[in-house]
This record gives sequence, structure tokens and C-alpha cells, in this order.
Amino acid sequence: MAQKSNKTFAQLRSEILNDEPFEKPLEKSPEKSAPTVSFFDSPLFWRVGTALVLIVAVALRFYDLSLKPFHHDEGVNGFFLKTLFKSGIYHYDPQNYHGPTLYFFALVSSYLFGLNDFGVRLVPALFGVLCVVGIFSLRRYLGSVGALTAGMLIAFSPGMVFISRYFIHEMLFVFFTFSVPLCIVKFIERSKVGSIAASAMAILLMVCLFPGTLNFASIVGGANVEIRNVAIIGFLVLEAGIVFLLMRFLLGWEVGRPIYLLLVAASAALIFATKETAFISLGTMLIAVVCISVWLMIWQPDKETMWCEPVELSFRNFRASFTESNSAVLTMILCAAIFAYVAALFFSSFFTYPGGVYGAFEAYVFWTKTGSKDHTQNSPFAYLKWLWAMEAFLLILGALGALIAFAKAKHRFAMFAALWAWGLIAAYSIIPYKTPWLSVNFILPLGLIAGYGINELATSRETWQRSAAAFLAAGAFGWAAYQSIDLNFYKYDDDSKPYVYAHTRRQFLDLVKDIERTAEISGKSKDASILIVSPDYWPLPWYLRDYQGAAFFGQISKSETAEIIIGSVTQAAELDKEYASHYDFIGTYTMRPGVDLMLYVRRDLTDKVTVK
Repeated sequence: MAQKSNKTFAQLRSEILNDEPFEKPLEKSPEKSAPTVSFFDSPLFWRVGTALVLIVAVALRFYDLSLKPFHHDEGVNGFFLKTLFKSGIYHYDPQNYHGPTLYFFALVSSYLFGLNDFGVRLVPALFGVLCVVGIFSLRRYLGSVGALTAGMLIAFSPGMVFISRYFIHEMLFVFFTFSVPLCIVKFIERSKVGSIAASAMAILLMVCLFPGTLNFASIVGGANVEIRNVAIIGFLVLEAGIVFLLMRFLLGWEVGRPIYLLLVAASAALIFATKETAFISLGTMLIAVVCISVWLMIWQPDKETMWCEPVELSFRNFRASFTESNSAVLTMILCAAIFAYVAALFFSSFFTYPGGVYGAFEAYVFWTKTGSKDHTQNSPFAYLKWLWAMEAFLLILGALGALIAFAKAKHRFAMFAALWAWGLIAAYSIIPYKTPWLSVNFILPLGLIAGYGINELATSRETWQRSAAAFLAAGAFGWAAYQSIDLNFYKYDDDSKPYVYAHTRRQFLDLVKDIERTAEISGKSKDASILIVSPDYWPLPWYLRDYQGAAFFGQISKSETAEIIIGSVTQAAELDKEYASHYDFIGTYTMRPGVDLMLYVRRDLTDKVTVK
């Protein structure tokens, strides 16, 4: 009979702090005898591989971010950000359908880099890179080859790159969604909190305490802006000290492991505060977990004769890891509080607009209507068609990896990734609302399961399987690289590309340049009077954000003094009748398919305007 352990809690805690195994470790899947370390598992291979993947991810996402003109939706998002940036006001509108996180993250970026194309697109680009970085933490489950393959597939993915270079909510949504399973895996592993998780928690605490900093600074500074700014800096320093003490406590509490669950709660709140499709992503992941348990009961694999996950990612192990904590109830309370607080923080615009919290619930009424009416012209198989056209190898490898995962049934995370990917494809295919940028939600898990499949082939004893892995990986990288570069740097406004969805044509920037040139010639520069009478004009408000005299009427309006008139070709007869006596027609510019704008300049300026 096994002897009863006489170790005290302090001794067990000491073992944890020294990174020693538990007295009763989490249930691990049986393993074969430890194999000889291969080249694929060597530190050199891993370091060189991760560096190469990161270089690709950063280069494709950050190079020439201002190259393509703003999309209609980017212009709308830019309008909300401009208001927040210049007046400090943002009120969440449930009819706008998307949450506030994008604007507040972009606000910080705009303060650092300016309210310009690069400054705002920097945010989705950064989150696109973070999605790639997150894949590296799954090395134990995907294998070294699998994690690097998955990382490179996502780094090169034309869809992931294209949307990462868009000022829309999608990349933030994908990253926050990805963070949930990542943090849960780390919690089940009983991993010591690393620098990335600790930094994320510290940033979260700084954000949570920031409203208090603003309130105290406003009380101290009052109406004096200079004193208030100095007070903000002072209170930020004080806040940093408080966060430092809180982090000392959290890192010492259960070796910091509850931090992972707190990050899960915060990530879940940020998912909802980013897009209203949160229920689809979280629901799909939950269904995937249930389906895996059912599959394993039916399949009943022989775990004694195969290599399995280093830690069994089962609900049993999650529960054991949770209930063995001496403060499980406190952890649950804190997780609930973090979720509610973070969600309320963003929806209420940092507690300046309480109506935003109510709007967070009201949004689902509007969303259900939108999901069945807008963007419904595409077929039920639209996502598969789009993926096949642009991400064919990823689609094939995602299907292959899923088959391997369920045939071998030895990796719960691999099966989870497969069900996550294909479950989302099924869910979004059922919903009538379909737009290309939604594809990134399942491209990420497709990359994970594709990487797992390549790893299984690459580490096989069969020569033909290793050869097949090399051939498929090389083909996937080459195809994705070609498609990504071609799409993002040459054909970013080509309607034949599925991800190009009613995008603004590059010729539109000629109109912007001619407006700027005319404004300068008039002598008024940013104060020039610009009358926009076209009913379709987005994203023009973004490009005219600094022009105080820009007025968007959306219909014919009388004017004899405005320096510039912009109308639509659909109004050509009315434009000529109304403005011909005082204005000269300069040219027609295509904004997007089916929308052409006409530029008129006041006659006394026409001779000075040189249109290119």
C-alpha cells in the first residue's frame, strides 16, 4: 500500500516554485520510451524557424501599410476614431454592430504615430503578428515542425495578411478568441507564468485602473489643461506602482497560475466588446470540446501503444487543476468580476457613457436582422470557394490534418483545432450573411490543424510520409507567398480576388490629390470649402478629416462660393444645371465598382489647377 504523504502545503508550494513535479501530478497520457532528440527538436532549428516566421509575418503586415486606399468600412471606423481622437467622445451604437475595442486601441496608436493611415492600421497589423506568436506556445502539442508550419502558413496567408492591413475589427477579434484556448491550455499544464502572460496581466491592470487616473487628474487639474496633463502623468506613475504591487501578489498566489484564468475572463470580455459574433466562436469551441469526449468514448484508442499529449487536455484535468487550488472560489469570483468589469469598461467608454452597457445587449436584436438580410447574395458554399481560390493548400492540409487527428485520436488539441476550424466554416456557411473578412476566423485554426498534419507526416518513420510532408509544406508556402504578395501589393483593388470586396480603387487617390492641390492653390489650404453632394462618398470623410470646410450633404445643394464640388455621375445632369455657371468640370474618378465621382472646381481657380 502506498504511504500517505506527510508533506505540508508549504513544502508542496516550495516544489512548485522550484518548478518540481507535484506529489500527485495531473494525469498524463502514457508514452513510449523517450526517443532520441531529432534535429527538428533541436534549439537551433526552433530558434531559426521562429525568427524566419516572425520576419515574414512582420514584413508582410507592416510594409507600406498606406499603400491601398481605405475601404468604405475603414472610412466609417476612421470617422468614429477621429471623433474620439479630437473630442474624446465615443458612444457605442448597437446599430453600428461592432464594439469599441478597435477605437480605443487605435486611439493609443494614433497618439503615438498620428491620426493617419499607418497609425490606425498599425493596430490590426500588430494583432495579426500576435496571432502568429501565439502559435509558438503550442509547440508541445503541434510539434516543432507543426508549430513552425502553422506559424508560416498563417504568416503567409493572403487572407490573414490582407485583413491585418485593414482598419477593421476582425484581427482583434481573432486574437482575443485565440487567447482563450491558449490560456486554458497553460492553466491545465500548470505552467509557471511566463513573461508574456505576466506582461499581458500588467497591461490589463493598467487599463482597468486608468479611469480612476483620469478622474483624479480631472479633479486636480480642473479646467486647466496643462495642470491636468501633469496630474495624469503623476497618477499614471502612482498607478504603475499599484500595478507592480498587485503583480507581486498575483505571481506569488498559486505560483501565478490563476493569472491564466483571469486572462481567459478578460479575453472573453474583449471578444464580446469587439464583435457581436462572439457567441459563434465561443459556442463552436465549446461544442468541439463536447464532441471530442463523445468521439473518444466511441473510438476508444489504445493509449498504451501510442505517444500522446504531454498533458491530457481533458475536462478532468482542468477540474483537477482548478479544484486543487486552495482558493478556487476566490478565483471564480475574480474571473466573473474581471469579465464584467472589462466588458463594462469598454462598452461604457471608460465609464463616461453608461448607455453603452445597455447597448451591448440591444445589439443582438439588430445583429440577428442584419445576419439574415445584409450581404446575403453569396452562396452557402461561398467560404469554401473563396478559400479554394486563395488558400487552396491550407484548405487541403486542414482537411488532411483533421483526418489524421481523428483517425489517430491521440491529441485532444489537434481534434479541438480541427473541430474549431471546420465547425466555424459550417456555422458561417449556414448564416446567410457572408463577407470575405469573416474567413480569418477559421483560417487560424485551419493553420493549426494543417501544421499538426504536416508534423505527423514529417516525424513518421515512413520515408514516403516524410517526403509527402516536405512536398506539401513547400507547395503550401510557395502558393501562399505568391498569393499574398500578389494580392496585398499589386492586386489589392482587383475585384477578381475574393478578399477584395467592393474595395476602393487606387484611382480614387488621384481625386484626393487633386482636392489637396486645388485647396492649396486657393490659398485656403485646410480651410478650403469643399461641398460633397454625392450620395456615396465613404471613405472620403477620412481623407478630408483635416478640412474644416468639408461638408457632406449627400444631395445637390446650392453654392457659388465653395472652392470644390464633388458629385456622382448619377447626378451628372443636375450637377451641370446647378454648377455650370460658376464651376468647371475637371474629371471623373472611380471610387469603387459602380460608384464614380465627378470633380468641379470654381472657375477662377480652374486655370491654376493642373490635374495629373
